[in-house]
Amino acid sequence: MQCKADPLSRKVLRCYAFEIRKQIGLEQTLKLPVLKLLESFPFLIGDEDFYYELVDDLPNGIHAQYRHGEKCILIKTAVYNGAVNNVGRDRMTIVHEMAHALLLQHSGIQLHRCFDNEVKLRAFEDPEWQAKCLAGELMIPANLVKGMSPQNVAHYCAVSIDAARYQLSKIK
Repeated sequence: MQCKADPLSRKVLRCYAFEIRKQIGLEQTLKLPVLKLLESFPFLIGDEDFYYELVDDLPNGIHAQYRHGEKCILIKTAVYNGAVNNVGRDRMTIVHEMAHALLLQHSGIQLHRCFDNEVKLRAFEDPEWQAKCLAGELMIPANLVKGMSPQNVAHYCAVSIDAARYQLSKIK
């Protein structure tokens, strides 16, 4: 079974990421303060019941998981500690789960279950792609990194070199 979301393009998600950064006063800041954002996330999404929880392990090699019905993000302790130590992949993992929450709660994205595994989702209709895209746009603001080298983006945004290269390839 797959889930299909209402279509959202990278352009729309980039604008949304900029608006989020502007709302929290970070539109000119390269390095997103991921853990501060996580702490203040209930206020950002307008839901005081939202929380996150550190866990020792999650099934199937999952590093973090957003549970919509519980208004909770579960984060492996090792991933959280990695984010504390500026490990780009761990920082991105946490932002990816926050992106799911933003897309599902804040902007009212609708999900549709598809039981036909023959149907191939287009990227912009895939909730995982949308969360990955929004997380990348939040972590690596296009308006601030255009023209930078991947190494500088990785350093100043505290992301992996792979994430830096990928996001730079999407900036025209």
